[in-house]
Amino acid sequence: MKKVALLFSSGVESGCLTAFYLSEGFLVYPLYVRSGMPWERWERKHSLRLWTYFRGKFGRILPLRTLPARGISPQGNTIEIPLRNLLLISSAAVEAFRKGILRVGVGSLGIYPFPDTERSYFDSLEELVGRALRIRFRIETPFLGMEKAQVIREFWGSVPFERTFSCIRPVRGVHCGRCAKCLERKEGFVRAGVPDPTRYLS
Repeated sequence: MKKVALLFSSGVESGCLTAFYLSEGFLVYPLYVRSGMPWERWERKHSLRLWTYFRGKFGRILPLRTLPARGISPQGNTIEIPLRNLLLISSAAVEAFRKGILRVGVGSLGIYPFPDTERSYFDSLEELVGRALRIRFRIETPFLGMEKAQVIREFWGSVPFERTFSCIRPVRGVHCGRCAKCLERKEGFVRAGVPDPTRYLS
């Protein structure tokens, strides 16, 4: 059976990525990388809710694994987190290899002007991991180049979006409705032309 390890953060793309690989017949190993960000308590909670849904529907999803790491917090109002994809993917690659899985799926759209969201960056990282392990190791980005609205529209009905989470300033687990991630989320559903099931404070 084909196997893939996924960065499983409970976001919109994360949920859609899981549905994508499960529908393609993969055995999915979901990995949540905890790196010390203030919103992770709620992100992790939603990850478990999302995992429960996919486990019940498909069955071909291994227990959710949390990996400890230490990242750099974003500065000021920016949502850019230095070295984030390097930290997440390298952590996932190590765990995947330990399980005999030679493929990591990432839900990046590449819509941000950050160097670590470009395919060339993933290609370089893929090469480095492969050289270190002396094997062919894949870092896949099936949604790269797509808009969030496209992804939402394509997986509408396949993903329980009410169980997804993408907010950097949640209040008791509720989306604030004002941060950059919430605004991006709202716009995605509007442009997709489907109802937004998210509860926002504003």
